[in-house]
Amino acid sequence: MKQIFFDGKGNLHLKDVPSPSLMSGNILVQNANSLISTGTEAMALSGGGSLIGSALRRPELVRRALKLVSDRGIKNALGIIRDASETWYPLGYSSAGTVIEVGDGVKGFVAGDRVACAGAGYANHAGTISVPSNLAVKVPSNLSFREACFATVGAIALQGVRRADLTLGEKVVVIGTGLIGLLTAQILRANGCAVICVDLLESRLAVAKRLGFENILLSGTDITTQSVLDLTENAGADAVIVTAATKSSKPVNDAFKMCRERGRVVVVGAVGMELEREEYYRKEIDLRISRSYGPGRYDSDYEYKGLTYPLGYVRWTETRNIGSFLDLLALGNVKVDQLISAEYSIDQAMLAYEEATSDDAEAIGVVLTYPEHQQTQNADKTWRLPSVIDARDDRVKLMLVGPGHFAKAVHLPNLKVLSKKVVVQAVVGGSGGSARQAAEKIGAPIVSTDISDVILKEDLDAVLISTRHNLHRQQCITAAEAGKHIFVEKPLGLTVDECIEVLQVVEKAQVLCTIGFNRRFSSLSVSLRDSISNVTGPKQIIYRVNAGRLPQGHWLLDPEIGGGRLIGEGCHFFDFMSWMLNADASSVTAQSIGDSSDDVSVVVKYNDGSVGTLIYTALGSVGFPKERIEIYAGGGVGVIDDFLSLSLHHLPGKSRKLRVADKGHLALLDNFLSAILGDKALSVNALDGLKATLCAQAALESLSSDRRVSLTSNL
Repeated sequence: MKQIFFDGKGNLHLKDVPSPSLMSGNILVQNANSLISTGTEAMALSGGGSLIGSALRRPELVRRALKLVSDRGIKNALGIIRDASETWYPLGYSSAGTVIEVGDGVKGFVAGDRVACAGAGYANHAGTISVPSNLAVKVPSNLSFREACFATVGAIALQGVRRADLTLGEKVVVIGTGLIGLLTAQILRANGCAVICVDLLESRLAVAKRLGFENILLSGTDITTQSVLDLTENAGADAVIVTAATKSSKPVNDAFKMCRERGRVVVVGAVGMELEREEYYRKEIDLRISRSYGPGRYDSDYEYKGLTYPLGYVRWTETRNIGSFLDLLALGNVKVDQLISAEYSIDQAMLAYEEATSDDAEAIGVVLTYPEHQQTQNADKTWRLPSVIDARDDRVKLMLVGPGHFAKAVHLPNLKVLSKKVVVQAVVGGSGGSARQAAEKIGAPIVSTDISDVILKEDLDAVLISTRHNLHRQQCITAAEAGKHIFVEKPLGLTVDECIEVLQVVEKAQVLCTIGFNRRFSSLSVSLRDSISNVTGPKQIIYRVNAGRLPQGHWLLDPEIGGGRLIGEGCHFFDFMSWMLNADASSVTAQSIGDSSDDVSVVVKYNDGSVGTLIYTALGSVGFPKERIEIYAGGGVGVIDDFLSLSLHHLPGKSRKLRVADKGHLALLDNFLSAILGDKALSVNALDGLKATLCAQAALESLSSDRRVSLTSNL
């Protein structure tokens, strides 16, 4: 299928990619039409959304880049930054089409339903899309797809009207008569309000005139506010809805002047917010912000997991707003035909965006059509790059699953370094765009969004799994049952039971399975372990992780997806301590600051009498080094600082410093490939993954029970 992307520099790309995979809770939709946003998308393509522009406006991104230079070296850091600027990002967030598949757990939809879809990253400009059920609404039978594809922007306009709390007969000013402004004006009229349209451009006001609005005012003149007062019997408008898009704060401050005492000003568009307090204060105006499509927006439980808000408590969610706007269209209370300034096939995407991003004020609604709609009911989830030839040599033939940021920054470069041992035959991703781009970078001939399809049909030896944590268990089982060797990023599973299940399947299939516990492969880690190998008696190890805070809603914090930080990342450090001490954990005791597992101290007792302490905190400065390891053994001390230096005090060996941090990623991958080729023994296996998750799960149990948890009977 064809899909439109833009990169971090604001360049447009039209690419052939495989159709998306169908996830639980989603529906697969074949698009008939999608709407180009002449505001949001035009801003991204004009450079307003570029990564470089964002970095210059956000100093923390600059600091992060400097830290990257320190950790990876300037050459690797520049490569990562360049890749980020070249990454394809999907465009589109408002479309309509036909349901072709329904995922597990979805109710209310069946194949063949006509639906309108919403959401950036979901309702893309693409032949086929995978959409969470709460971001799709059935289309009334008397509406065309070209009308229904306006539903998302219509919901944005409708939510702005709802935020104004209007009653029948109130007088409302709409500042900005672009697409959302003209929809807002029509919704207000359907609500029985008297509407005054204000815009800088006469051509936009002319469209409002054609839609039947008589009170239209050209802004930017000295008499605009007075004209509003004249039209409202010198009282001012009951409400002003700002749908303009500008960095200037003038629209909001003009709205205060146009508004009556104790009126409402609702900000829908992206405008400046440097407020002139005097008018705002003197009139005691109620300033309100309208959040996109409505309640539920930006709530991952609502949008992605299908949970909803009870009708008695939240009358108008984003889903209900989309449905309500479709009803307004179906009744003829709102019309969009006159807002369609151009219509293009997806094959003409470049021309479509040229018009949508032009300075032509009459380019209001640009609609894309998909000629393949209803021509086929089978979404093709696998696609072959035409110019790449399959490998026929004795190297390990590998499939990369999950070409996300980490895989692109770490695994792809390492796979290139190890190209004498491995050839990447396929790349599988949830998004066809990310999978194709990664495949092009590594020279893989096969691109897919379906791991099962590729594993069953293609000649492969191994898979490298770098997906979100909740997918690891099933993907490992699928690979093992197909007889493929497995490299899976940590954790092996979200629970001990998941890890045991994977271990049993791996042992039955007699395939190799390694876990992404790279830190034990750092050259500094190996030197320190060698240094203490002949020291007898128990040892003390302290592993301090200055982890930094994750933003609220980050997938790693979700127990169902990432498992939380102790499961998702903490397993790294439990594995490292056990490996360094060459001992198994026997008990775990944990304490946290408050209820947060972001800030926790975990004491692990080992079967040889050693003690390990993990200090995992989000309280520290992001500018301070992340990891420090201290070992006290036999009168000596060994210290690893952020995998940049090793200091040995009264221990055998040499202290040393590295120019670039070595966390062992390359050596771990090399060990996995060498084990497949029969040249080395596998150093990390599925049992190690189980043991690390066992410690992490015990730490969580200790936090909840406030007691020591014994592990001696758990394996």
